[in-house]
Amino acid sequence: MKDVTKLEEEILRLPHAQRERLAMAVWSSLEKDLTDGLSDADGVALALERDREIESGTTTPLDHTDFRRRTGGAGSSGS
Repeated sequence: MKDVTKLEEEILRLPHAQRERLAMAVWSSLEKDLTDGLSDADGVALALERDREIESGTTTPLDHTDFRRRTGGAGSSGS
C-alpha cells in the first residue's frame, strides 16, 4: 500500500493536463475490466435490475462515505 500512496502523491503533483490524461487511461482500464464479456444490452439490463433492487428496498445503495471506506478511499474528489 505504501507504493500506491507514494504513486498517488507523485500523480497529484503532475500538471492538470497530465493528471487528466492519466485519469482517463485508468478509467478506461477500469471500464474494460467491468465490461469484458458484457454487451450494451446486458449492461442496460444489469443497471435496470440494480435500480429495481434499490427502489424495492431489497438492497441499499452505498453513500459516498461508505463507498470510500469500502474501496480504501477511491473516488475522492478534490484531493
